[in-house]
Amino acid sequence: MGSVETVDADLLGRVQASMGDLLPRVLKREVVGLTAATKLFTELGLSSASTLELLLELEDELEIQIDVEEIGQDDLETVGTLAAYIAAHTVADE
Repeated sequence: MGSVETVDADLLGRVQASMGDLLPRVLKREVVGLTAATKLFTELGLSSASTLELLLELEDELEIQIDVEEIGQDDLETVGTLAAYIAAHTVADE
């Protein structure tokens, strides 16, 4: 049943770069040493509300639509897992 998800590598890079810009704004504090392995909840202290805010900011910043229906806890583990989810679950907005 598992569908093969294709991750847009260019979009993946843009999402990670944007997260570096947006996380300090969403968290309202400086974020130092952000990597793909940075844990969103345990290291950054993201909440459900700030996660939603981050997703909305990413949509605006990158002019994409993120399919949040399928998002799971595993996808929200780290900066990298969230970026990979977004790169594989954007809804064509053309």
